[in-house]
Amino acid sequence: MRRQAMIRVSPFGLETDVLPQAIFWRPLLYFATSIREDEDGLDKFTVITFTVNNNFVVDLRNYRGHPEETATLYLPFEMQELDLIVSTISIVISQTAIPKYAVAWQRGWEFEFGSLRRQQVDRLREPEARILALKIAARAPGRTASTESIKEQVPRYYPLSETDRRPSLSRRGEERWQQIVGKVISHQKTLSGLFGMGYATRTSDGLSVTQRGIDYLKSIGFEI
Repeated sequence: MRRQAMIRVSPFGLETDVLPQAIFWRPLLYFATSIREDEDGLDKFTVITFTVNNNFVVDLRNYRGHPEETATLYLPFEMQELDLIVSTISIVISQTAIPKYAVAWQRGWEFEFGSLRRQQVDRLREPEARILALKIAARAPGRTASTESIKEQVPRYYPLSETDRRPSLSRRGEERWQQIVGKVISHQKTLSGLFGMGYATRTSDGLSVTQRGIDYLKSIGFEI
């Protein structure tokens, strides 16, 4: 998961007309904590602006009346070529480490206004849960959080699906997403896990984020 940072938050929004080009079934907080309020000629909105590879700028916005658990990707109006739009969407997905199945819609797909549907395969899996746990713990005092406090915070960052809310098959009293988050923190010997990658150290009741973990979060645009 470690790589050179290629995306970063910008304090300045797009200074041009824009068009929506994709909708992600994730809230703005999932992507970054530097959320601003702004408005255009139509309405007020909350927004995160990213620069990617120092080559282009994108907005992730949520307008009043839009589902709070979604973020819409806006690109400059002059970007009209479909291949370039699709390529840019793919770069944003890759650089922010969002799962491809979290895409609710993107340019080139059919879209029926007022009927945004979440893909049935969009559920919490361990790779995404690792990053969520890292984001949540990194924002906690001392960059340290218990397993229970991480579970309490997950719904703020990630919209639970019907599948996520189903009862766990192996842990009585828990839902499936809670079991997955617990696995992420309890599996200390997994080489691709938070501890194996050196992004966190295990504590008695949770985890503590290392500087390497902070660097990784910065590399996907989530600056603390």
